[in-house]
Amino acid sequence: MTIIQEKDRQVLAQRLSVLPNTVKLVVFTTSQQPETSELISQLMQELVSLSGGKLTLEQHALEAEPTVAQEYGIKHAPAIVVRTEDKDYGIRYLGVPAGFEFASLIGAIEDVGKGDPGLSPDSRLMLANLRNPVHIRVFVTYGCPYCPAAVRMAHKLAMASDLITAEGISSEDFPELANQYGVMAVPKTVINDRHSFEGALPEPAFVQQVLRGASSSGLIIVP
Repeated sequence: MTIIQEKDRQVLAQRLSVLPNTVKLVVFTTSQQPETSELISQLMQELVSLSGGKLTLEQHALEAEPTVAQEYGIKHAPAIVVRTEDKDYGIRYLGVPAGFEFASLIGAIEDVGKGDPGLSPDSRLMLANLRNPVHIRVFVTYGCPYCPAAVRMAHKLAMASDLITAEGISSEDFPELANQYGVMAVPKTVINDRHSFEGALPEPAFVQQVLRGASSSGLIIVP
């Protein structure tokens, strides 16, 4: 039984097959969530089969391959990394990209496949002020129509800056993380574990919040 419906398969096949660059999906599974891990694995295999050779898949077991997980900074699984063969942009998704969040995954794949996050020159200029690593966590739920915009923006920032790692995190699949970060409403974005905000902000406001979070940690030099 396939996960992706036939009508969606045709659209996805068309969108993925025209990507200029090949995208690698790196999936980390876990024995702690076997059913969820299997679901993600199958979903990624279906996407690869639809892509006309534009997607490749690499799979690892979190517990059995801790060295690989450490290389990617993966501490929780199931998780998906979206990258090219040559470059890891710091784009992560933790949990099942189901419901509205499927758009977050496809959007990240398309951005990486095009090699361009599509940010404005002003946003790129502001991000160039970063001097040290920034970790963005965006907590979401499957049924939230506003969450994909926040995840997409975080992933775009990760593409634009080698210092940024951005995770979309399913609160349903990782309730302990949602509780740890005090998630009461989604989308909730947490910057470097020090600064947070709620809502799907437009690009300029989102970038400003990220810079504010980095600055509060002493991680940004603004000329």
